[in-house]
Amino acid sequence: MTDSEEEKQNYLRENILDKGYEAEDFVSYLTSKKGEEGVNLGNWSLEELKTVVQEYIAKNPINGKKENENIIDNNTNNTNQINQINPLSTDITQNPLLAQNLNNLNNINMNIPLGMNNFPNILLNNGILNNNMLNINNMNLDPNMLNNMSNDNLLNNPLNIPITDTQKHNTEDSGVINFQGEHTDIYGITNTETISCSLADKTDLFKYENIKIEIILGQKKAGTFFSKSYQTYSITVPALNLKVSRRYSDFEWLRQILVNMFPSSVIPPIPKKNKLGGDRFNEEFLEKRTRTLEKFLNLLLQDPLIKASQIFYDFVSIEQENLFNEKKRHYNTFKLPNTLKEYKSLNGQLDIKVDDSREIYYQNIKDQTEINQELLSKLNKQFKLLNNEMNIVVSRLDEIAKSCEELFLHSVKYSENDEIKISYYELNEMFKHWSSALKQQNSLTFINIREYFKFSKNVFKSMRDLINSVDNYKQIYYKSKRNLISKKEDLFRKGDMTKWDLGPNKNINAQDKTIALPNMLVNETNSVINLKQIYGFYLNSVNNEYERIEKYMTYGHKQNLVENAKKQISIISELFKSISDIAVGSPKYSIENVMKEVNNLCNKDEGGNKPKN
Repeated sequence: MTDSEEEKQNYLRENILDKGYEAEDFVSYLTSKKGEEGVNLGNWSLEELKTVVQEYIAKNPINGKKENENIIDNNTNNTNQINQINPLSTDITQNPLLAQNLNNLNNINMNIPLGMNNFPNILLNNGILNNNMLNINNMNLDPNMLNNMSNDNLLNNPLNIPITDTQKHNTEDSGVINFQGEHTDIYGITNTETISCSLADKTDLFKYENIKIEIILGQKKAGTFFSKSYQTYSITVPALNLKVSRRYSDFEWLRQILVNMFPSSVIPPIPKKNKLGGDRFNEEFLEKRTRTLEKFLNLLLQDPLIKASQIFYDFVSIEQENLFNEKKRHYNTFKLPNTLKEYKSLNGQLDIKVDDSREIYYQNIKDQTEINQELLSKLNKQFKLLNNEMNIVVSRLDEIAKSCEELFLHSVKYSENDEIKISYYELNEMFKHWSSALKQQNSLTFINIREYFKFSKNVFKSMRDLINSVDNYKQIYYKSKRNLISKKEDLFRKGDMTKWDLGPNKNINAQDKTIALPNMLVNETNSVINLKQIYGFYLNSVNNEYERIEKYMTYGHKQNLVENAKKQISIISELFKSISDIAVGSPKYSIENVMKEVNNLCNKDEGGNKPKN
């Protein structure tokens, strides 16, 4: 089986262009191997290209790196792009936070770092692997992996537990963690409202209110050694006088990177590739794609963090293709943060509070999102049926117009009655205008209104994905909290302080439950607090995201309807004018003018031959 040209182009694009090498330089290298035949992709097999690419990369290390360093970096980048785990993934096999052994959480001092690649790495990086804390069979861990873990890693990697400044101060001064200044229940699980985090970027985009991005079709680019022919899209930001050209794969890349960078944001959808073998450059297909890509970027603009981010600004501002590709390679090395403190916010703080009112609000949003998605799915199907039915009506009108045209020509040939000729011609004109107007209205409805609601439906689908992840965090937090409470009650009842894990606070009144319970099992308590903070962060993120999306949808819905209505008025007005001319007996339909159209109608037949008189 021969390698397809597309396979070879994809391989070269990913391993040469996307890695930062110049196309002309690589093609010159190929000619040094096969002479002039080297510039013809058909003269290379995929295996030959792989060998040549490896040789080329070894001889041309990027940024002065040695061959082995470059290979390591490439492998790292590939791992980040392909295997990087989104902490919000609802797939248990892809998300260490959702491991099936939830009932073992009370036996593990688990601080969950966000975005780690697998569950064993979480345990390793937090130094919590030992015989008492880990049951290999229950955890489904590979024993070979445990054999590769050094004792230094286990001893020198203490739990990375976020501790507030107040907690740290009180611990150092008195040896007691008393959570001073915070609401604390009897088991020591705090209800902190905010924590400090990293500050977000603030690009020029962020400085403008009500900014808008516009997209129109760009140029159709011819195929190259590295790709098939493709369509470009011209992106403009009028307020900043920015204009760039991007291809569809660039939008795909942007969306995936943003999903990785902003796991607590709802990243809107982009239209899928045309995989049905249809014309990739079909005008209607490209028009729908253009509108959806424009909605995609403008909804991203409504997210303050994304609007302020450097990556989004680079996407809409960098004109030079080689510089943009270099930026893409830089962002491909992004790694998810391990803790909430590494997340970014506009004010350097994250809202992590959990209370009844917020959870009730979240449940309402969850219900609304599910209903919205179901209703929008139903509406989308109805629009699709309407489109099919309208196409049938348009086809029928075209058939009627064709029959009227034949009657008109027949009357011209055989009848001496001018009124008959005019009547048939007017009928032909009426049904042609009617058909044309309905076709335009149907196309407008399908591309504009239906695609808008289809986009909205997919936005709520993305919202549901985030909601499902929050539900998983909620399950983990409350299960671990119940286990912790049960364990503390049991230990207090037994009264054996040697098993209480009091940390630095050894001198407490073991008989006073209100003192003992919040201070025992320090590590596990802090792990549950950490889980609560993570859950609280994403819980509040969902609430904020829903409000943002609802606001955008309200504005977008109104704008969409206004724009559509204006275009419909134009179409209907044109139809009304045409039919009015018939109704009032316009001079346009005098016998002299009608007869002038005979030749035009006769010349419509495929051979260009006029019918004989």
